[in-house]
Amino acid sequence: MNIWYLHGFRSSAKSPKVKAMQQAFPNCHVQGINYTPHSPVVAEEILINEYEKLIGRDDDLIVVGTSLGGFWARWLASELPVKSLMINPSLHPDKTLETGEFKVFGEFDEIIKVTNKDLQDFNHYKVTSEPYGQCEVALAVDDEVLDSEKTAKELEGIYPIHKFETGAHRFTGFERVFPIIEKMIGK
Repeated sequence: MNIWYLHGFRSSAKSPKVKAMQQAFPNCHVQGINYTPHSPVVAEEILINEYEKLIGRDDDLIVVGTSLGGFWARWLASELPVKSLMINPSLHPDKTLETGEFKVFGEFDEIIKVTNKDLQDFNHYKVTSEPYGQCEVALAVDDEVLDSEKTAKELEGIYPIHKFETGAHRFTGFERVFPIIEKMIGK
């Protein structure tokens, strides 16, 4: 079993969430994917190339994505036979992201740039039909960045939704989603 972690905006594949999953699921190949979630065309190319490296293996893929990574986890499950867990997903980055230059958390020299074209390109990647793969959602009710209530209403009846009273946008207490991942591994 392969598990990918897709980080959110201003984060990186070096997230402590990757190490936590590696420790929790030692029999799985867990990796953080180094991609550019804020640049849709580039993100698609990287994610598809990474997926193609898995073709021919018997292992399944579970994609765990937080925030903007949740957007991409959902998109991948709509395009490919993968399972996904969206954590505090950004469903409309074209409306919630801003243009400009931003520093990546924890990376002292990495700056990312979001353009108007990037925001417009997100419209080509929004999921508008039932996903191909199995998806579930984890929401922190106290998310201070994205409105968890709006997200729940938009996804209600489409995916199983797991609500957590605390965790905020960064979803502290990440290990609380491990039973969901364990269930996905077992299916």
